[in-house]
Amino acid sequence: MSIIKTITVDGFYTPDSAKQLESVLYTLQYDDYEYGKEIPNFNMIPPDADNMFSTATGMKLTVDTDSGKFRIPRLMIHFESFETTNDWVFAVAIQESTFNLFEHKSGVENALQGYNFNYHNLFEWELTVNYQLKPGQGILFRPWLFHSFDMGLVQNFRLLETPTSI
Repeated sequence: MSIIKTITVDGFYTPDSAKQLESVLYTLQYDDYEYGKEIPNFNMIPPDADNMFSTATGMKLTVDTDSGKFRIPRLMIHFESFETTNDWVFAVAIQESTFNLFEHKSGVENALQGYNFNYHNLFEWELTVNYQLKPGQGILFRPWLFHSFDMGLVQNFRLLETPTSI
C-alpha cells in the first residue's frame, strides 16, 4: 500500500514576512517544552486556515486550535504526538532549517510500527530524507514519522484530515 508521508509547500510566508516575524518573535520569552523551546500561551493561526491548507493539499484538513505555535526545535530524533493516523503536522520555517526523516536500523520506519528506542543514539538510526527549508517554506508530514529539525525557528500546525471516499 502506498501512502503520502510528506508534502513540501513554497510561499506559505514570503521571505520578507518571515524575516519580520523572526525579528518580533525573537524578542519574546521562550520556555522549554517537549520538542524544543516555545513561546508560552501564544499561537498564531491565519484566518481561513482550514480552507487554505485544504486548497493547497487537495485534502479536507481542519486546523487544531492549539496550533500555530512557534518553536526553536530541540536537536533530537522524535515523533510528534498524534491521535489518529489521519493527523498531519505542518511546519513552516521562519528561519532556515533542515527537516530530516529517519528509520530505525532494526527496520522500523515509523512510530506506528514501534517506538521504544534510544532516540539519543544516532548510531541506531538511518537518515532517509532531508529537506532544506528556506524562510517561508514548509513541510507537511505525518506526526508518526521519526524526524528532526536541525536548526532555526519554525511554526507548527496540527491538522486533522477528514478522509473522503474516491
